[in-house]
Amino acid sequence: MTLQCVYGATVAVFAFGVVSVGPAYAQRRDGALLPQDQSGEVTAAGCLVRGTSVRGGPKDKYVLARPKRGPVASVPEAACTASTGDDALTLDNTSSAGINDKMLGRWVEITGKLERETDKNPDNLRELDVASFKMIPVAPPRPGPPATPPAAAPPPTPRPAPAATPPPAAAPAAAPAAAPAEPRKTLPKTASPLPAIGFAGLLSLGVGLMLRSFRLRRRG
Repeated sequence: MTLQCVYGATVAVFAFGVVSVGPAYAQRRDGALLPQDQSGEVTAAGCLVRGTSVRGGPKDKYVLARPKRGPVASVPEAACTASTGDDALTLDNTSSAGINDKMLGRWVEITGKLERETDKNPDNLRELDVASFKMIPVAPPRPGPPATPPAAAPPPTPRPAPAATPPPAAAPAAAPAAAPAEPRKTLPKTASPLPAIGFAGLLSLGVGLMLRSFRLRRRG
């Protein structure tokens, strides 16, 4: 009984793993253009290679490797390659659409009907019926602006010449020595004070006479 339970649990885990991993891997195979249970018109861009270049690819058909949703304006280079594990779509009706070997290894954009996926084999490739195609234009990346050379260092500023030291100012000329004052000449004491005394007496006398005359006039 115990062994049966363990076996049943193992089978259940394995079945869950297949269910959960299978659809995720299938979505990866077609670039997630449409859900696996739907079909419809799509535009896909990718690298055109032979079916033998990828795992599960048909030997006698072209496949679109590394598909992604279009439209795509341009690619940086025309040439492309694919490895065994790359995502891919099997292309149908390629001859009527005009696809040929000259386009192998080039980036193309294809519009058509993507068929619904019914195969449970994870290596099976989903089919895309080609309605039209075009080569994707090549637009090399534009070179960036040229690097600006580093600016030259400005020339060193010349140092100003030291100011000339002015010559020492000449000492002011000494003022000429003052001429010695001439000694006062003392007059010889030759005059006598008697005339001055006589003049003073006469002046007093005259004043007295004038006063007496004035009094007499007042009385008379």
